[in-house]
Amino acid sequence: MRASAPGGRFTTDFELNAIGDGITWDNTTPVGTHAEFWTFDLVNSVKDDLYDVEPIGTGRIWLGPQTLHVIRAEWTQGIVNQNQRGFYSPDNLKFTVNIDDLQDIAPELFFSRGKPKARISDVDRYRIVWKGQVYRPTETQVEGYVDDRGTMIILKMLQVMPDEMVNDVQFQQYAQA
Repeated sequence: MRASAPGGRFTTDFELNAIGDGITWDNTTPVGTHAEFWTFDLVNSVKDDLYDVEPIGTGRIWLGPQTLHVIRAEWTQGIVNQNQRGFYSPDNLKFTVNIDDLQDIAPELFFSRGKPKARISDVDRYRIVWKGQVYRPTETQVEGYVDDRGTMIILKMLQVMPDEMVNDVQFQQYAQA
């Protein structure tokens, strides 16, 4: 066997798949947490073209929830600054997740295992519920590349405040809390 043409059972893909499986098993089973992941349903959602708000009734629709395994969660309480709108202090949340776990529940965001599409930024339409609060992803960052394939993804999120969920029927239970 030559170094330029490796062969056998332990190919690069085999090893990368084993790494992905190990990330979830080793990092979420003993100490990780879970969140609900809601995928935005653009086809069935209804929005007023003029006012860019949802009408009473169907409004925006999300599919789910699906369980998202979280390796690490960093929660920061919102800073309470008074401004012309009054007190408005959404919390910030940052998740580190296995990119394979995110692909399992939102395959439309990926070309193949560990290779996200450019529209990974569309994940900001989705919703994540963690510890009774609803969050909206604001930034995604792929990390831990091995052979041009991402192994982890960072999701930075901002809390969706109750007044922002007025027309979101699926999340009314969280708006009342």
